[in-house]
Amino acid sequence: MDDDIWASSDDDMVNYDRKIAQREWDKMNINHGNEGYKEGITEGKEQHMQRGFDRGYTEGLEMGKAIGKLRGIVSTYMTFYRDIVHDQDKAQQLQKIHDELCNVDVQHLFTKEYFQDDKDADPRVQLKQWQDKVYSFLDAVKK
Repeated sequence: MDDDIWASSDDDMVNYDRKIAQREWDKMNINHGNEGYKEGITEGKEQHMQRGFDRGYTEGLEMGKAIGKLRGIVSTYMTFYRDIVHDQDKAQQLQKIHDELCNVDVQHLFTKEYFQDDKDADPRVQLKQWQDKVYSFLDAVKK
C-alpha cells in the first residue's frame, strides 16, 4: 500500500491532470475564437466605414460644388437684373429660385434610400433636375 491519504493511484492523478488540461485547452480555444471573431468584425466594420466615408466625402463634395455653382450663377443674374437692368420681375423670379436652391441640403440629395444603395436614389438625378431648371429659366430670361 502506498502513502496516498486519498487512496488514489498515479493513474488517477494523470487522468485528472489530463481532464483539467483538456478543459483549460477547450476554454482557451473558445476564448481565442471569440476574440478573433470580435477582432474580425471590428476590422471589417472599420474598413467598410472608411470606404463609405471616402465615397460620401467624394460624392458630397461633388454635389456641394455643383449646387454652390448653381447658387452663384443665379445670384449673379439676380443681382444683374435687380441692380443693373432694374427689372424687378426677373430679379424676383431669380430670387425665388435662389431661395429654393438655398433650401437644398444634404438630406434632400442623399436620402435614406441612397445609403441603402437604391439605384433610383442617385443624387445626380436631382442635381440634373436643378441644373435643367436653372439653365432653362436663364435661357428664357435672356430672350
